[in-house]
Amino acid sequence: MPATGRLQGALFTECAEWVWEQLQEEGFQVQGELIELILETERELGIQAQPLDTIAAALAEEFERRGVVARPYGIDARLIRVVLEWEDDFLGFAGIPRAES
Repeated sequence: MPATGRLQGALFTECAEWVWEQLQEEGFQVQGELIELILETERELGIQAQPLDTIAAALAEEFERRGVVARPYGIDARLIRVVLEWEDDFLGFAGIPRAES
């Protein structure tokens, strides 16, 4: 769980769960833990304020470097980008600028 920023604790969990629900409604089959990993790693690397395409590419590269594998469907920059877009929506509803998240 992130140690800095405004997206912490119960709000972090709520964001991850909400993003997961949105993805399920869109037909994406992903584990909830993968959503949390994306959000956590984004903050661990300190890149959450960058453009979404930059974040998605950096996370895809980082997960490949770490050997992170999602089954039965893979994890790539496109999927990460979709997660980030839903995260943006959640942050907007919560009134939290991405740079402060």
